[in-house]
Amino acid sequence: MRAGATHNALAGTEFGSVARLGLWCMAAAVITGVFQGLWELARPVLSSPETFAAAPGAQRWGYGLLAVGKSAGFMAGLYGIYLCATRRGAALKVFMALAALGGVVFAAVWLWIAATGRFTIVYVLGGLWYQMLAPVVLGVAALLARRAPLWKGAWAVAVGVMNSQIFARLGPAWALIVQGVIWLVLGYAVYTCRRTD
Repeated sequence: MRAGATHNALAGTEFGSVARLGLWCMAAAVITGVFQGLWELARPVLSSPETFAAAPGAQRWGYGLLAVGKSAGFMAGLYGIYLCATRRGAALKVFMALAALGGVVFAAVWLWIAATGRFTIVYVLGGLWYQMLAPVVLGVAALLARRAPLWKGAWAVAVGVMNSQIFARLGPAWALIVQGVIWLVLGYAVYTCRRTD
């Protein structure tokens, strides 16, 4: 009986940690998606390299710091899906490491952009891994594992697919807002992971 109680306590701790990962993802989605999108609507600087170079330093650095928060928060959401919805195999561990490396590249390039004022599309190489590919891979893994409701895996796949399309179709400001909303839902999916899922 005591072993069962210990197991339940450990499982409760793990799912409490997963819930916190979901909260971090939701916070990042609102701040780095919705808030940054509204900031970009109010003072557009991402329309061309020239407008970005002419942007106030505070806005450039703000965008750089938001990129760091986006990488950390979105990776928290991905790690939460990995923990609560997949079987955590070796291939997924490698993919998570590549996604984390992508998040670091994304944030580092944005900080370089903020420091120099020279806009470059290189940050997309990092974003590709953790904002587009990782959600699809984790979503498929979750659908196959059936450890969580199917909608959670399907939504992770949808996040990756939508993330790959919105910036080209909507422009920077609206794409950031939509990105915030879709990652907010992903964070909620992680937050609501329970043993009974």
